[in-house]
Amino acid sequence: MEKSTISQAMLKVSELERIYRDKMYTMMRLENVIQEYILEADGTRYDCNEVVDFNREFELIIELGEEISNIKTKISKANNENYIEIKNGRLSLQGALNRIKYLREQVNNFQNILEGVKSSKERKVDAAATSVYYKVKEPNFDKRELKKYLEDKNEEILDLEIALNKANNEILIDID
Repeated sequence: MEKSTISQAMLKVSELERIYRDKMYTMMRLENVIQEYILEADGTRYDCNEVVDFNREFELIIELGEEISNIKTKISKANNENYIEIKNGRLSLQGALNRIKYLREQVNNFQNILEGVKSSKERKVDAAATSVYYKVKEPNFDKRELKKYLEDKNEEILDLEIALNKANNEILIDID
């Protein structure tokens, strides 16, 4: 049994997935799996193209898929069974991954709102030009409070990522 950290296992999965995609792409190109040849009347055959060894590549793709699946399953198991310490207590690695995803999405959405909301004051005159008024646009929330909230959430994301990275480089899993 080969022991690897979660980070090393993720790198191995990434490399195996690259090989898997390349092999599958080669197989999906029909000119690689269709033998084309000229057959003369006397039975002489002339190959017109080179094809891949379908059975060999097929078996390799199946093996790669199974290996990728097995390693990913072991990574998932490790993510569910191991915990990191955070300010509010303990959180599984998977819980930390879920929280980071949720927080990033939330921060991104609120950041877009914050950047899109502008205050304005426009001087207007009524149709008869007898009175002047102002058309005012202001956010209905405190921008400073939202900025502070976003800073806090970005800090929480960073803390979670650091703890996750540390755990991923320390926790060992068996990959066959």
